[in-house]
Amino acid sequence: MPSLRFAPASLLVVALALVSACSRDGSPNAEERGAMTGFRGVTLASPIPKPSFTLMDQDGKPFDFGRETQGKVALLFFGYTHCPDICPLHMANIAAVLRTMPVEERNAIRVVFVTTDPERDTPARLKEWLGAIDPSFVGLTGSKAAIDSAQVALGLRVAEREYLEGADSSNYYVAHAAQVIAFARDGNAYTIYPNGIRQQDWANDLPKLARDASGRAIRAELAAMERAGGGIGMAAPEAAVTMRGIEIPVAVIAAPLSRSEASLYLTIVNGTAQDDELIGIATAVAGMTMLHESLPSGGMEMLASAPIPAQGELRLEPGGRHGMLMELTKDLKAGDTVFVTLTLKRAGALEAAAVVVPYADLEKILGGRQR
Repeated sequence: MPSLRFAPASLLVVALALVSACSRDGSPNAEERGAMTGFRGVTLASPIPKPSFTLMDQDGKPFDFGRETQGKVALLFFGYTHCPDICPLHMANIAAVLRTMPVEERNAIRVVFVTTDPERDTPARLKEWLGAIDPSFVGLTGSKAAIDSAQVALGLRVAEREYLEGADSSNYYVAHAAQVIAFARDGNAYTIYPNGIRQQDWANDLPKLARDASGRAIRAELAAMERAGGGIGMAAPEAAVTMRGIEIPVAVIAAPLSRSEASLYLTIVNGTAQDDELIGIATAVAGMTMLHESLPSGGMEMLASAPIPAQGELRLEPGGRHGMLMELTKDLKAGDTVFVTLTLKRAGALEAAAVVVPYADLEKILGGRQR
């Protein structure tokens, strides 16, 4: 499955992949999230405003995303039609659920698929591919610069090509985001839907999104659950699990005290029989990233890599090894979600959603995971 991420690497990536049962670290699965917040998608502590961009649709006409989806639930996904699994699965699952919904609710929802492979995904190709899933879905293409800009507007690292070893230049995959961003009818995204979301999860959430034209009920429901102790703002993100047995059960960023740098803490669990190494960190919110280790003397050492033993784990944690995000491109505040791509020497790249949390909450969130 070499097709799912934002940053340069090889083989495969998974963004926020869900598992059907409670994850390894005890964080809630989709059903448990539904009981906590009413929504089975991953709830964002800071809503994402709908971006404004214009691309060309499958009929060759300009499509202004903000204007054309105004007052609608807009399900936005960046993918490509030669994707072997995640892209068709997301689209097919949404289409299957939409077919079961009353027409008035279905008409309140627009599904927008933005290609990350404009060279091969012509308007005709998009029309044929999406038409086989649901002819009402909108396919968008355009220049690479315009598509990249749309991803950047959402805080995503831009998709990039990945070539198989020994293959010619026309045979490639595209590393891209694996989550559907759901903009409610008020123009804000309160939830995202990662790889692994099932039809029953969509069936729970889509009607709720479609019925709430103002977003007031959504905000009230989430606020009530947070007051009741649902803790949606500070909850650790879902585990990101690759098909090769690599899992990221937790990833957080300490809310920086200045614009100059921030610290990244996470756990990578290697469930495979082979050793691996963390060799790179990348995120759109930092101009420079490094892997550091705090020394007993109080100093800091820069690391080129960090080992992830077979059937073991690597922990980046306060007072030890940690990621450094420098030259921040935006202010990070508690509750923000930041997508971080981790490059592994053997498994390739994985993407996790790191929640920004206050320093005072690090012990609460990471304490149970520290040795």
